[in-house]
This record gives sequence, structure tokens and C-alpha cells, in this order.
Amino acid sequence: MRFRVGLLVAVAAAFLGGCATTPQAPVSMPYRPFAEPGLRIGVAMSQLPKVETSFPGAEWPLCRAAAALANAKLTAHTRTLPADELAGLKDDIADVLKRKRQVAVVIDEPIAVDQLPKASGTARNAPARDYASLKARYQLDKLLVVEVTEVGISRPYSSYIPIGEPKGIVNATTYMIDFRDNSYDWYVPVVQQKSAQGDWDEAPAFPGLSNAYFQAIEAARQAILQPLAN
Repeated sequence: MRFRVGLLVAVAAAFLGGCATTPQAPVSMPYRPFAEPGLRIGVAMSQLPKVETSFPGAEWPLCRAAAALANAKLTAHTRTLPADELAGLKDDIADVLKRKRQVAVVIDEPIAVDQLPKASGTARNAPARDYASLKARYQLDKLLVVEVTEVGISRPYSSYIPIGEPKGIVNATTYMIDFRDNSYDWYVPVVQQKSAQGDWDEAPAFPGLSNAYFQAIEAARQAILQPLAN
């Protein structure tokens, strides 16, 4: 019996250890990252998610259903909001790179990062995915990627109970890979949340929250573009 229990514990530990992944630590933009002119830098984005509401903390199905019902008008409005300023980020980044005397190669199609093969190396600050296919296809020296994972309006919950006001939100990650040593030049999570000024609960147009949403988008854009422009 003790052997059987010990075996189960060992298997569980191995399983959990195998599933655990160490999050990538942020990598600051290097000093004078574009001192060498004429590098071919690919500019890519993942598929933009739909503009949507989220209710973190409403974890169980009945809690999620209750939150969705209570915020139905807000969700209907949120889904009408455009995300054009995020969709245009690739061209904005390309303009910055050109001003830095780099050759910006805009990759038109969205890239599905989770469908790329896993990288074989385990070097520090090395990508977990293998971007070699993009390097070869576009003859790149570096690749700059923006992955937007959430855009919309978020309201925190504790089970069935809202515990805060809704906020405009953008969650993203941006990074630049140097193919010469296959490491991150730059890696930074981008999390922007903006509150409505004054009353937020003004259905059906929700002007205060709509403004907060656009402020979150602009703040996310600047968090990505400013380090490149410096």
C-alpha cells in the first residue's frame, strides 16, 4: 500500500512539473536598439480578438450566466465598439522603424503563435516557439510581434457579486526577436485599464465607458510605440 501511494504521489508530481511553465520575464528595450541601419525587421500581429466584455471572478457557470444577464446591455454595446486603432498598429510600427533607418517588412496575414512548432532550445530569453519559417520566408534579421489577447470592457466579480465598476481594457504582449542569436531583444506585457470619468451606467450608449475603452486602446498603442521611437 505504501508503495502504491508513493507511486501515485510521484506520478502526480511529475505530471504537475511537466505541465508547469515558467512565464517569460520582461526584457527591456536595449540601449540604441536600431544603431545598425538597414536591418530587415518583420512586423506581425496575431489575430485580434473580438471586442467583448469579461467578468473575472465569476468563475462557475451559474456565476458567469448571472453576470452575463446583469450586464447584457453593456455587452451588446461593447460588441459594437471598433478596434481600428489596434488593427493599424503594424503600419504605425513600420513607420517608426523606417524613421530609424530600418527596413520594415509588414507581414499582412495574422500569425497564429500557438500553431508554430515549439523551439528546441532552452536558452535564457529565447522564444518558446520556433519562428524560423517566418525568418526564411521574409529574409528577416529580426521579428517584432504584437499579440493582443483581450480588448473590450471588464468588470470584476466575486462569484455572483460585482466588486468594482467596469473598465476599458487592453491586454497584449509585444516582443522583438533577434534571429542572429534567437533571443528576445524586447519582451513586455501591455496591460491597460481605464475607468469612466463620472457615471458609467448610462445605457444604451455608455458614453463614459466608451471613452474609457478608447483611452485604454490609445494607452496600449503608446506603450508599444514609445519604446521603439526613443
